Amino acid sequence: MKNTFLTFAALAISAASFGQTVTSFAGKDNVDPTNNYTNSNSTLSETYFYKPEGICWDGNGNMYVTESNKIRLIIGDNIYNRSGRLGDISFSQNYSNGASTAAGYYAPASAVCDASGNVMIVDAENHAVRKLTAFVNIGNQQTASTFAGALPQGGAAGYGTPGYKDATGTNALLNSPKGIAMDANGNMYVTDFLNDCIRKITPAGVVTTLAGQSGSTGSADGSGANARFNSPYGITMFDATTLIVTDYGNSAVRKVNISTGNTTTICGGLGYKDGTLANARFKSPRGVAVVDGLIYVADGTTIRVIDQANGTVSTFAGSGTAAGNSDGVGSAARFTQLYGLAYDGKNGLYVTDHGSHQIKKVTIDNLAPDADFSVSKTDIEINQETTLTDISGGKPATKRKWTVTALDGTTSNVVIVQGDVNADKAITVKFSATGVYKVTLEVTNEYGSDVVTKSNINVSTVGIAEVLASENVTIYPNPVLDNQNLTVRVENRDMVNAQIALFDCQGKVVYQTDDISGSEAQISLPKLSAGMYVLLVSDNGFVASKRLVIE
Repeated sequence: MKNTFLTFAALAISAASFGQTVTSFAGKDNVDPTNNYTNSNSTLSETYFYKPEGICWDGNGNMYVTESNKIRLIIGDNIYNRSGRLGDISFSQNYSNGASTAAGYYAPASAVCDASGNVMIVDAENHAVRKLTAFVNIGNQQTASTFAGALPQGGAAGYGTPGYKDATGTNALLNSPKGIAMDANGNMYVTDFLNDCIRKITPAGVVTTLAGQSGSTGSADGSGANARFNSPYGITMFDATTLIVTDYGNSAVRKVNISTGNTTTICGGLGYKDGTLANARFKSPRGVAVVDGLIYVADGTTIRVIDQANGTVSTFAGSGTAAGNSDGVGSAARFTQLYGLAYDGKNGLYVTDHGSHQIKKVTIDNLAPDADFSVSKTDIEINQETTLTDISGGKPATKRKWTVTALDGTTSNVVIVQGDVNADKAITVKFSATGVYKVTLEVTNEYGSDVVTKSNINVSTVGIAEVLASENVTIYPNPVLDNQNLTVRVENRDMVNAQIALFDCQGKVVYQTDDISGSEAQISLPKLSAGMYVLLVSDNGFVASKRLVIE
């Protein structure tokens, strides 16, 4: 018998991401939020929210969520109450500064973290921007203060004062602000919902009007005060000089220059319709996020995606005609009423669903790498070369690592002929000893990382392609563990005095049995080294072979 091997079916292990997949991230479906609310620190799956809306992350990856009466912090699988009164919503919403539960909020809508980790919160119904000090540790309290907008007023309600005034800090007035974004210099941009304009707040607290005019509702494009808005809601940075704003009352998506306030309409109009920018229509656009040049909008029961380069609007997840609360892929997922939308900097969009009082995660396809590679030759002789090529999906890798080992983990017989295993898209390798070799490719880009392993390079002492595997023989399990029983089955044939032999990579017989009858036999293998073997069945002129891997 020649020392030959047959093609081995590769086993790939990959942490690939699935595009547009909607999964429940935090919060239990809350059908009775008046009575169901979680006051104590809890876990992602055991917490009741009441109308969560804003989401942001600090520089350490800690996640903040604004709720109707408080600010929550998510670290790992745990949710902590960090600021705001606890208890029944109707009694706990107020306006007070202080540490931990001494602070009070009234429907905080959105939030953003500055470079120091401070959380800047748009406290919508208190008509102010609040500042929550940076997180240090669970035992260290965080303190809320008023950064811009009126201070708490006296009286039974004790809420903030609405109005319109450009000024500094607490001398400025806002009217139901909803969204907040921050540029690289720490300037904040706020959608002043009932003033129908966009306000700018410097790190020193100076409030000015960037675009739009209080008391003048409309939809006109223009520069600064000449632009018109109708209840602007969500806001985010598109690039270093441009803001994206969801103009809720106009059912439109606008862009605003941060220097001139020049405002233009990207798309919009009341309704629900995908298509070109000119024809697309929106129901109730609120939250907005930009990822890799695409604009994602929380629009009622859907997430829409605007591709300016191709001039299109499409539905990314959810249904424009059916509401509900179910995870799923793309249009199979269901939402009730989406508000906040935030991007985690990797491959995930997080949305807050007011109807179910939950937070959902939507995975974006084609960003994080989906590791995969090809092999030019999987069956080779000693010192023959084969080339490994990275064919991963997602955005191009910024970091790449190849690892080639024998099944026992050794690398001494692997020779890198060409390429850098720590960088190159393609490398060429050869082997100085027979055996089965596995390849692992780990790829990383700015959106995440992924790894795949395949055991699919088989090295022998002679040409492997000379003998083909027989479809008439089935062996299982394969791979088989050392000393595990093996079943050999020959299809459509009853064997008479058949012989089964097992050969190693050098062509040496390491196991042999005679006088096998019937269509199936169970054999007990001796203790053998991990690697690739060939099992040969011969019976009165019938010869068939099969590749066997022992792990």
